[in-house]
Formats: sequence, structure tokens, C-alpha cells
Amino acid sequence: MDPYEAESFWPEGLGALVAQGKVSMHALGRFLRHRYDGFISSAYIPAEISVLTDYVDRTIMSAQLVLAGLYPPVRIQIWNPDLPWQPIPVHTLPPQCDEIFRVRKRCPLLSEEEKRRNAILDLELNKHKDFIANLSKISGAELSSIKSIKFLYDNLLIVEQQKLPPPKWTEQLNQEKLRELAKIDFLELHTSATMLKLQTGVILNEIVSNMKRKIEDPENFKRRLTLYSAHDRNLVRVWRAMNFSQDIKDQPYYGAALIIELHEINNQYLVKILHKKGSLDDDLSVLKMEDCAEVLAGEMGDVMCNFSAFSAVLQPSMISNFEKACELSK
Repeated sequence: MDPYEAESFWPEGLGALVAQGKVSMHALGRFLRHRYDGFISSAYIPAEISVLTDYVDRTIMSAQLVLAGLYPPVRIQIWNPDLPWQPIPVHTLPPQCDEIFRVRKRCPLLSEEEKRRNAILDLELNKHKDFIANLSKISGAELSSIKSIKFLYDNLLIVEQQKLPPPKWTEQLNQEKLRELAKIDFLELHTSATMLKLQTGVILNEIVSNMKRKIEDPENFKRRLTLYSAHDRNLVRVWRAMNFSQDIKDQPYYGAALIIELHEINNQYLVKILHKKGSLDDDLSVLKMEDCAEVLAGEMGDVMCNFSAFSAVLQPSMISNFEKACELSK
């Protein structure tokens, strides 16, 4: 049984951000301020930034914490000298309109693809039925799907990160085998190309469209930063959709980020893609798209991709009309 299931351990409710998570997300905002200070105004200017988050308390709170670290009030925006914070709007997508995060908007084709994947996952579960039956017995958890196994794995991970004593039953647990099964879910294994496109096509289209607007009409399109506050599986999906030469092998840490930058260097528009492993890890690794010819640019000779090539590579994966993309073939 889970000794930490009672909400007395989590006064803000199950699935909410804990104190460590709040520190991490605020640190991510401070990191962004340090990296982009001078490019992004020190004062909050609405036209420069857009923030979109899933319709979930913890992603909304995460976005607010990042913004608190990114935009401590300065000059006339200081409204309380004892509180280095200012309100900044965060926009959400209600579930019935969500084409980006959990993709809850009605989509017949995605429903069919999910059925196909679930059938494959059932076969995968059957291969490990003895282990799962024993795990269910010792943990007291009903483990009937890959998602339920991933949920159990996440709970144990949170207990470890909170430095709480692990449940007694974990003494009998093969931790590595549990992790391998959970990996099927958090790495989105057995996802078809069609399913991946439906899960990522809209956000890829937004990313490319915003860059194109910035290139073609910078005087009217003032935005300098677009933030998406999402989930670990969203990062995994975009990673796979962009087909980086570096494979993703582990569950993203809390506060991990994909950073996609548009640069203008010597009259060329270039895209640089970075991975931040976690919000408390300031190191950035450069990601290379498998099908995009590399350009070495900038003072450090960074690996970048010409925007026109970047756009062309992603074009087959982009969705501009979600309803049409969701139609079943007749």
C-alpha cells in the first residue's frame, strides 16, 4: 500500500506541485532571464511574450513560477517593494479545445490510432503478467494498464525526490524491471507515425508559423518569446517528431525544456535547438535534426539549421487544420 496516499501529506492535493517543484520552475524562469536578458526586455511588455499552458493546475502554476523568475518587477512595474512579483497573464486550452497538450479535442482518427496502440500494449503487458501480478499484490495497486504502472513508478520517484522513506513493500521490488515497463509509457513507445503527427502537428505548425511571421513582418509581430507549459510526454513527442539524431532514452526530469531559437546571422535565418535536462541543471546540449543540413554559425560555431530547411523538414509533420487531419479515411 502507498503510505503517502493520504492528502495530509500533500495539502495542495494529489498531483500538485511540491515545494521543490516550485523552486525548480522559478529557477527555470531565472535561467531564461539570464540567457535572454537584453533580448527580452527587463520590463514585462505584453507584445513580447505569449504563454500557453495545459488546463491542469500544476502546469498553470509552473507557468506562473517561470514568469515570476523571468519578470521580477522593475521600475514603474514595482507595485509592492516587499514583493518581487507581478501578475502576468497565462492562457489555457480547455480540454474540449486542446489540440496541443493532452489532445482532448474530438479526433476520430486519433481514437482509432489509440485503440491500435492499446492492443499492442495489452500484448506487451501479457509478456510480463507474472511480474505485474506480483507487483499488484505487494503494492496493493490495481495495475491493469501501462499507464497505471507508470503512475506507480512516478509515485515512487516523487517519494524518493522528497526524501521520504520508501514504502516497505519496495524491498521486494525489482526496480529496474518496473522502470523498463514504465518506460513504454513515458517514452511513448509503440506510437504510430499517424498518432505522433496528430499529437504534435499543431504545435509544430505554430512554431514554424511564428518564426515565419517574425522573419517576414518583424515590425508588426513584436513577439520574442513563446512559452508552452506542458508535460514530460509532450517533450518526448516533440523530440520524436523533430527526429533528432540524439535519441531520448530516459523520462524527462521535472523542469526539462526544449528551447528552439531563431537567429539572424549574416542575413541568414537559422534555427538552433537546445535541450535543458532539468530546471536546476544550467547545462544546455545542442540537438541536431537528422534530416536538416548543419550550418556552423555564431561566435561559438554552434550547430544550426537554415530556417527554410527546418521548415521543409517539418512540413510533412505539421497540421494547420486539426479537424480535417482527424477525419477517418472513407
